[in-house]
Amino acid sequence: MMRRRRVRGLIYGGVFIIGIACLFFAYHQHRYVHLIRSGNEAISEKRFDTQTYDQAGNYWLARRDILTTNQGMLAYTASNYTRAAEFFRQASQHAAQPEIEEQALYNLGRVFVELKDVERAAHFFKAALRINPNDHEAKFNLERLYHFVLVKKGRSGEASLEQAPGAGDNPNGNQGTDGQGRSKPKSDI
Repeated sequence: MMRRRRVRGLIYGGVFIIGIACLFFAYHQHRYVHLIRSGNEAISEKRFDTQTYDQAGNYWLARRDILTTNQGMLAYTASNYTRAAEFFRQASQHAAQPEIEEQALYNLGRVFVELKDVERAAHFFKAALRINPNDHEAKFNLERLYHFVLVKKGRSGEASLEQAPGAGDNPNGNQGTDGQGRSKPKSDI
């Protein structure tokens, strides 16, 4: 009888401790998601503070690859392309999922387009296409770069990276949102 009460007490105590641990973990995850959401809002509102992402990085089980990709988006939006390239490179090297690696490589290509480094941009678009051969945006940008290089070699002075060769022929249908046929970096994580 006494032993049965003791076992029952241990079971109830264990369940209570597990319940408290679950509540703590849920609160912890809620705070982490809130910080990520605040950082994403900063990107969309063009506020260039990385404070929320830095705080989120200190959380247990923080996804470093997602945080560095988001920080890269923040730097890209602020036109700090060298810093954006650092973040995207880190994200591509430490990505836990191929989708995040592909997105980071694509974004590196976009950074090097902005820096007018055609060869490096093409390298990163190709790397993104190796991971996801169906990425229409990477294909579009790579085709645009090849067209730029070929036109520039054939007829100097008539092509620029601001032009969008084939802007009307885009199979994806969502390019050209900036009015010149240029695509934007990916930020859908």
